This record gives sequence, structure tokens and C-alpha cells, in this order.
Amino acid sequence: MNSLLKKSILALTMSIVFTTTAYAEPVQNNANNGKTTIESLQINIEKLDNEIETVMKQTDDNNKQIAATEASIKNTQTELQDAEANLNKEKDLFNKRVKTMYINGFDGYLNVLLQSKDIGDLISNTDTLVKLINLNQDTINKYKQNKDLVSNKKDNLVAKNNTLLALKADNEKKLTQLNSAKESQKKLLIEAQAAQNSYSGSDQVALADAFKYLDSIKSKASSNSPSDIDAVIAYATTFLGTPYVWGGTSPKPGFDCSGFTQYVCAHFGVSIGRTTYDQINDGTEVSRSSLKPGDLIFFGTASDPHHVGMYIGFGAYIHAPHTGDVIKISPLTRSDYLTARRVFK
Repeated sequence: MNSLLKKSILALTMSIVFTTTAYAEPVQNNANNGKTTIESLQINIEKLDNEIETVMKQTDDNNKQIAATEASIKNTQTELQDAEANLNKEKDLFNKRVKTMYINGFDGYLNVLLQSKDIGDLISNTDTLVKLINLNQDTINKYKQNKDLVSNKKDNLVAKNNTLLALKADNEKKLTQLNSAKESQKKLLIEAQAAQNSYSGSDQVALADAFKYLDSIKSKASSNSPSDIDAVIAYATTFLGTPYVWGGTSPKPGFDCSGFTQYVCAHFGVSIGRTTYDQINDGTEVSRSSLKPGDLIFFGTASDPHHVGMYIGFGAYIHAPHTGDVIKISPLTRSDYLTARRVFK
């Protein structure tokens, strides 16, 4: 085995030990397995990228939920203060009435009764006084119940916020671990890139027809008609050379794999999910033998579709490969091909 492959395999082994997740099967010790080794290294990096992107998205969603919950807590606190103020106001009013009754020896209320003209008037006045007293108490009870409801609402929101904060801390811990794993992958990445050029000699031959096709449609890049697949492919190729960026969804600073396909589709009014886990459910499934330009192609497993690209025809696809790389055209020869989805009709 040559020294370069030895170093690559050693770096791969170290990266798997360092991270909590085994990212690929061990590479066989075979001097003739150089291409498979390089493919395994690249798949490892894609898996790590995908996991980091997932945790980053979870953390971002978490932060939005925390912000919304904290705003709700603030609003609820205001409601609680208003409820307490209203309750205290009614209590004060009730106490003043009771105090007046006590000071006047209940003369005020008694006078009302004594001034009744007849038994019917007495009953009516008595009923009125009872209702007045009950109204005071009912009003206080109503405000007290409202205060209790608002207080319970605040307690539930605080509990929810505490749960979200704990989840945020957990995600940040995962992200730290994954970023540490990323550092351990740097040597792996450098050796993988040194082991092959952007396109090997055999790849150049395989992609010759694809490049001829791309050259013939480049004038259509300014079109935005989703029915013109040539325009879709031409537009996608305008981003060749754009850097891969974790969580990237725009040309600057760059794209991740699913951010790139989402961006291209959105340009033509086609809405698809943000991640590979979302996009693998978009559109309709297509067999590998029925692939057409514009189809999204996925790699990995059903439980972990860690990479996506766009088929351009001629056995090739355009994609944002992994950290440290750029958007490029590659031959569709990978061993971890999973499935394809048609999102352009």
C-alpha cells in the first residue's frame, strides 16, 4: 500500500474513534482499492457535515422557540400584574363598602329596607341589596380566578422555557463535540483532496458529454421557467465553484448540499424542504433507470440520507460535496446511491 493511502486510512480510523458516531465501514487494506478509499473518506465527511447541519438547524429552531416563549412570559407577566391590580381594586371597593356598613351600623342598607312602601317593595329592595352584596363577592372571585389562570399560564410558560433552555444547552454541547470532530477531520480532508484532483482523468472522460451539454445550454441561465429543464440546469451551473458552507442557503457565503438544491428550485418557483430529510419526501420517486435532468438524487441510507445533488444528465450530477470543497459536477458512480425525486414536472 502506498504511503498516501496508509495515511488516509490512519486518519479515517482516528476520526471514527474520536467521534461518538461511526461514520462508515472500515476501509479494507487493499492497495487496489484506492478509489473506494477516497469515496469512503468523502462519504465520512459528508455524514459529519450533515450531522452538524442538523444540530445547527435544531439549535436555530430552539432559539426561535425560546425567544417566542420569553416574549409570551413577558406578556403574561403584564396580564398577571393587570389581574392583580383589578383584584386589589375590587377588594378595596368591597372593603370600603363593608367599612361604611360597619360605621353606619348598617343604617344605609337598613334605611333602604325601612323606606319600603309595602311588602312587595320590601322584598324587591331586599333582593336588590342581596344582589349587590353577591355582585361584590362575585366580582372579586372572578378577578381572583383570572389571576389564578394567568399565574398558571405563566408557570407553564416558564417550565416550557426551562425545557427549551436545557435542550439548547444539549444541542450546543453536541455542536461543540461535532466541531471538535471537524478539527480531527482536517487532516483526513487534506489527504482526501491530495489523493485526487477535482476531476480525475477517468472522471474527465466520463463527464465529457455532460460538459458539452452544459456548454450548449449556458445561454439559458437567465430564464426562470420551471418547464424549461435546460434553464434549470444552466442556472444551477452558474454556482460552480461556490464554497460549501455548513447551513449555507445562499451564494454568499455559500451552500450546503440541500441549501443549494433548495435555492435552485426556489428560483423557479418550486418549493422543497430545507434538509435532505425533508427533500427526500418532496416530489415523486423516480427509479435510477428513469432519471431525467433536474431530478434530485440522494445518497446514504433510508434512515440517514446524508447527501443530495441534482442530476444533469449524461450520468452526471451537480452538488455541493462537503466542507472544504466547492459546487461541482461529478459522475454518478457512487456506491451509496439511495433514490431520486422528481420535483420539476
